[in-house]
Amino acid sequence: MGEKSKTIFVYLLVIFLAVFIGTSIFLISNSKKPLAEKEKIATTVTIPTVKPTQGSFDLKLFENEKISLLTGKELKIDLVADSNEKNIVGYDLVLSYDPSAFNFVRATSDLTDFKIYSYKRDSYLSLLATRSPQSQTSAVFTQTKIASLVFKPLKAGKYSFSLKPLIGQDKTDLVTDKTEVFNPKLNELEIEVF
Repeated sequence: MGEKSKTIFVYLLVIFLAVFIGTSIFLISNSKKPLAEKEKIATTVTIPTVKPTQGSFDLKLFENEKISLLTGKELKIDLVADSNEKNIVGYDLVLSYDPSAFNFVRATSDLTDFKIYSYKRDSYLSLLATRSPQSQTSAVFTQTKIASLVFKPLKAGKYSFSLKPLIGQDKTDLVTDKTEVFNPKLNELEIEVF
């Protein structure tokens, strides 16, 4: 019986090794497929979404787009808005510009019911405007001039003033009387200082 048990032991050892090798080959060949599926899943998850826009903010110059440094004249940029027939109670705005070329002077509201607050950051300007709670008039903007921004030119060259949807924690949006928040269409303005 000693010889028979050795033979059974050898057979079991051979079967065990065959199962071990077969399982190893199966796992190695199939481990590559889940990686490819994980990569496909990762690419579908990271597809960026675009926020729909409603309304618009436009930077406008009603004077010449060229400014002379010699005159010492300030640059006045008007902010024109369209609210898509919505009643607006407030707005936030982010304006990117070159602070080495322009010094921000002031922001004024062209609407009597709105109070505007400006915050000068390192490379941009953040504005917040709110309508007075006592106001009984509606504020539906249809290409309405809502604010004026004044800058002092510091050096010659071509520069861009660009409305941005988001910089850091500051964002551009319109807020309605029903507390809906809209992301308006934005524009950019080119200025030449000589």
